[in-house]
Amino acid sequence: MPNSHHRHKAKHHHQPAHPEQKKKKFTAAIFMMVMFGIFGISIAYFTSGGDLVRSILGAVAGILVGYLFGNGMDKSAREKV
Repeated sequence: MPNSHHRHKAKHHHQPAHPEQKKKKFTAAIFMMVMFGIFGISIAYFTSGGDLVRSILGAVAGILVGYLFGNGMDKSAREKV
């Protein structure tokens, strides 16, 4: 005798009303790298009297600080979600 109560129920697969959005590529780390890079190059340019090598070093230092700062912002934003 068949045991119909042991059979699996038919499941209908429906699309969700609001599908998940893809992860945004533009993060706070990229934005902060650009902003701190501009800030670093301008500070280094004016304090060194227009020396190109020191301006480039200031930009690199600004980009590094911006990456660390923006990455921390991204981590804290991910924890809250």
